[in-house]
Amino acid sequence: MATVNANEVYQKALSVPEQAKGLKIVDGTSYQRGGQVLVMIKKLRAEVNETFDPIIKKAHEAHREAIAKKKKVEAPLIEAENIVKPAMAAYDTLQRQRAEAERRRLEEEARKRAEDEALAAALHAEKQGEIEEAEAIINEPLEVAPIVQPAATKVAGVSYRENWTADITDMMALVKAVAAGEQPLSLLVINLPALNQMARALKGELKIPGVKAVCHKIVAASKGMEVSE
Repeated sequence: MATVNANEVYQKALSVPEQAKGLKIVDGTSYQRGGQVLVMIKKLRAEVNETFDPIIKKAHEAHREAIAKKKKVEAPLIEAENIVKPAMAAYDTLQRQRAEAERRRLEEEARKRAEDEALAAALHAEKQGEIEEAEAIINEPLEVAPIVQPAATKVAGVSYRENWTADITDMMALVKAVAAGEQPLSLLVINLPALNQMARALKGELKIPGVKAVCHKIVAASKGMEVSE
């Protein structure tokens, strides 16, 4: 079949929905008419494929070629980025950890000094016979000024964000928690492709709790099909 003009195919296709809407399958004659409409639709769809598939193929090949060229040019940049980014992130994390450890050390030193000073003051008050004053000093909460560490090194145009992910360590424990109502059902993803494959294989014999096999009848038409009474 020669490739026809796209507009001609479109004009042919426009009339088909009205024919389908006006068709009422109520007897043998109308059933035959329905079959004829299906055959016509099949033939028109073949014309649509012959008209547009070459265009789509050419566009797809051009798109694929452009993507391949882009990936080739971008590849060394991605490689370099994947080297620099982890190195910078590791350095930033290490510096922050060191700064936090130093902050805790300095605060502990400040707290220890404050405790020593309070103890010395309490002992002095006790020696002076000021027992109540000494007890008040001992019982008074220590006030230690927080240590402010210098800000981490920054680079213009570079920023960090945290990306947390979940790692499933015990699938059965998760399933049990969902079954017990302790966690939402949405945490479990149903494997529909696997269930559909089992339904196709077992049909009505499929026996899985909470699942049933459903049969959908599909009408198929052939371009060369002839419908007769």
